[in-house]
Amino acid sequence: MKLKHFKAERYRSLKEFDIDVDEFMILIGENNSGKSNFFHALDLFLSATTKNVDSSTFFKHVIDNPILLTASFDKLTVPEQEKLRPWTVDEMLTVTKEYAIDKAGKINVKYFALMKVPEDPWLNEEFEDYSNRDVVVKLPIAGFLPQSGRITKEVYKQAIIQYKTKYFDKVRYRTEKRENPAGFKQVLDGYLPEMHLVHAVREATEETKTTSTALLGRLMTAVVRRIAQFNPAFKQLQEALERIKKVIEGDKPGDKIAEIKELENNIQQALSLWDVKVDIKVEAPDVDRVFQLGTNVVLDDGLPTSIEDKGHGLQRSFIFALMRVWASESKKHIASETGIIREQSTIFAFEEPELFLHPQICRATYEALKEISTTDQIFLCTHSSHFVNMEDYKNLALIRKSAQDGTKALRVTADLFGGKKELKDQFNLIRFFNPERNEVFFARKVVLVEGATEKAIIPLIARRIGTFDHGVSVIDCAGKFNLTLYMKVLNAYSIPYAVIYDEDAIPDEEKPGGSM
Repeated sequence: MKLKHFKAERYRSLKEFDIDVDEFMILIGENNSGKSNFFHALDLFLSATTKNVDSSTFFKHVIDNPILLTASFDKLTVPEQEKLRPWTVDEMLTVTKEYAIDKAGKINVKYFALMKVPEDPWLNEEFEDYSNRDVVVKLPIAGFLPQSGRITKEVYKQAIIQYKTKYFDKVRYRTEKRENPAGFKQVLDGYLPEMHLVHAVREATEETKTTSTALLGRLMTAVVRRIAQFNPAFKQLQEALERIKKVIEGDKPGDKIAEIKELENNIQQALSLWDVKVDIKVEAPDVDRVFQLGTNVVLDDGLPTSIEDKGHGLQRSFIFALMRVWASESKKHIASETGIIREQSTIFAFEEPELFLHPQICRATYEALKEISTTDQIFLCTHSSHFVNMEDYKNLALIRKSAQDGTKALRVTADLFGGKKELKDQFNLIRFFNPERNEVFFARKVVLVEGATEKAIIPLIARRIGTFDHGVSVIDCAGKFNLTLYMKVLNAYSIPYAVIYDEDAIPDEEKPGGSM
């Protein structure tokens, strides 16, 4: 499944924030506009923990109303469709999680599902009179129930399924939001996508650990499990680990190895004032855990050393390399499936992927992450024009924040050039290899000019008269006839701008302020 839409209410700066998302998304906006809050809200939604939720998590710290996080997922696989069918509407799964703080300061979480419910109450599993034969014999479902004996909830459920199957064209549904429907939470915990959030200041050593949450740990686990599935030697290794446990623990209580029993007694004596018994349990680790404990990454760039001893740029590039391999392994897993349900899909979110990378590596990384998005969803928030490509403008989300309304997202999914390929080609041509022009998405205001002369003179004049502002970008549009192409983009994203041009004769339809 893939995330299609996300809405957050009253989470940090996200007072009422909603956004449609694709497989590949680039979030841009000023510092402190709320880009990271979107990542953290999504991370909270997809996790089972509430440890990071407190009064400061609520919009303006007001805890009177709960935080609501709602996500809609589409592109469910066949196994996901079969398992989640009771909670899908038009092949889409919509889940809401509510976070509230009670008087004791405890965080309470509720789940809600958007469901298609039969309009006839007797076609719902929650029908209260399902066991009352005097009632059900008068209903259309009576023919699917046993003529005698007790009607259990399971018997009634099977009768509903049979009725719906036979009279599918007669059953009428309504869409309804239900709280904690039976079995809903348990199933979702195994099917919702996993999220891996790479913070801007996260150390590469955190990702190259072999824990279950780090990228390298996940890859090692996936590879080892696949090997163990087809290699008998791994089964023998697991049995050997079990025998080690048996040697230490013995066959029954009291048979524990003498050295461990002595250690227990020594600790127990040291805790004599507490009147407790000490029992050291020895468990046999899984084979993949053994590999995790013994795995370390060494990179040889002329000097073979551990990853943490390399420069930040190489460390961050190594993280992206892990992601590419992860995507490759996921595709391999899908290709080799033999009735095995695919592992949970993954959402990778990166804060400032441009950190420590020079421009050429930024461009290569952008293309690599876009490629990975064909398998797993990729969300980026960036302050670099090297991570903005106007060919992918429909994947951009401009994030803004106001004191009153909080953080909002603006996306442009319509065709900016009215379907005219020649205009789009012209626009891409004049911006080609020019991240400087992408500054328009990061500027508070923009001044559009015809060429390089005006671009050089206007900032100089502004400095001379004391009005220079770093928040204003002067953009060389490479000619008068390209001005309106940039105006289309700026209008679409509601970016304030001014246009400076000379009075050479130009066609009316090309004049700024004319038909666009």
